[in-house]
Amino acid sequence: MQKLMNVVQSALIHNPNSRKNAQDKGQFVRMARQKMGDFCVSALNDSHLPAHLTELKSRGVDLIAISGGDGTVSACLTAIASVYHDCPLPSVAILPSGNTNLIAGDVGFGLHGEAAIDRLLRPEGLKSCIRTPIRLSWPDGERPSVLGMFGGCTGYARAVRIAHSPNVLKFAPHDLAVFFTLFSSMASLLFRRSRHSWMNGDRLSWSAEGTGLPVPSREGRSFLFMTTALEKLSHGIWPFWNEDTSRDGFHFLDVHAFPEALPKACFNLLRGRAPEWLRAHKDYTSATARAMQLETDSDFVLDGEVFPVSAGGRLKLEEGPAFRFVHV
Repeated sequence: MQKLMNVVQSALIHNPNSRKNAQDKGQFVRMARQKMGDFCVSALNDSHLPAHLTELKSRGVDLIAISGGDGTVSACLTAIASVYHDCPLPSVAILPSGNTNLIAGDVGFGLHGEAAIDRLLRPEGLKSCIRTPIRLSWPDGERPSVLGMFGGCTGYARAVRIAHSPNVLKFAPHDLAVFFTLFSSMASLLFRRSRHSWMNGDRLSWSAEGTGLPVPSREGRSFLFMTTALEKLSHGIWPFWNEDTSRDGFHFLDVHAFPEALPKACFNLLRGRAPEWLRAHKDYTSATARAMQLETDSDFVLDGEVFPVSAGGRLKLEEGPAFRFVHV
């Protein structure tokens, strides 16, 4: 771990619509404004972020705390990379308060509430780690590129659509709800009506760039595709088996349509285990890639936001800029 040195100014970007922030009726942001003044920004809409960040940049801010869930973090990282493109990126602190907080599970700040604000205002000696978000882009130019930390398509996109249901979110925070849906997708295979639809997956072809790839490309259908730039997930779950974190790139898992030994594979992967039989199995591919070209008829989900399938079905995943995340 490295120490954070010579921080000039801290700032906070607060999403009032995130789950926890909406529940506290503005108590946290009022306290933060008393301590931070104009360096506490409440952003009601992602479209306001570039203007807010341009102002913070002009005032010498080089440590930005983000109070929100994964979607807020993704939007902020995207805007920060754009606004700070011509100078060093600010360090980032994650204060989890959203439906989905997978990112904070890996690189969260470690303090909450007033204690977090007080520590951000005296940042000397904070520890830090580097993560490189995934840049999702559309080669056909349909949308601007975005940065994120965890995503996927095919069965993962189906699972997230279920997790977005109020009947699921009512009973569990969204990070638990997403993994609940992965279990529910397995359970759905028990029912004849849904079994074929889930097992058949969606069209997915990809080619990858990186070292140590078991195969450089694949064409066909995918039951489940997931990818992450994180190094740890909630509750000990780790559905990848590329442990070599010294390699540059992001992790991915592709489970082919109608995969063999699926219950046994899920039992292992959702416990963070990848026995040799699974690593060698033709229906399961996991590796670290620096870039991937995808063609699919599935939606793609990045940090909880669903991006509808593009007209051409083409997507690109690649390493984005490296961010320093600070924590106690």
